[in-house]
Amino acid sequence: MLTLPAKGQIQFMPPGGAYLTVTSITDPNGAPLDVIDVDQGFSVSGSVVLPNWLGGTATVCIWADEQGGPIDQVLSPCFDLTLKPSNTEPNPKTYDWKIDFPGTVLPDPHQGSQIYHLLAKFMYQNQATDIAGFADMGYALIN
Repeated sequence: MLTLPAKGQIQFMPPGGAYLTVTSITDPNGAPLDVIDVDQGFSVSGSVVLPNWLGGTATVCIWADEQGGPIDQVLSPCFDLTLKPSNTEPNPKTYDWKIDFPGTVLPDPHQGSQIYHLLAKFMYQNQATDIAGFADMGYALIN
């Protein structure tokens, strides 16, 4: 079952205050939230909270792992964040993100479980640092 909002801490020194949140998944077929029609496409949105002095680039990606099936991959596209440092309020700073997935993001269902474990992953500067984290969105039936 999908549990939203999903929130995870981002590793940062000193710890605390930096996190990734997934606030919504929208599917043209509507309710229930945890059944997604892959042919229709869907959107995932949320936010990243970081210290306001941090600058550079980061990405948010969604990972899908089919339970008992062959698919374990990052979904394309990812969301690219440009972090603009400032020494003014607010501190910390919130960056909103939204990823629109086309209907071709996953292959058509096969005889696997069609149950996917979904995660959102934040990565700063393409693994050049240890500033990273994830939010566990839970499970969804994707057909």
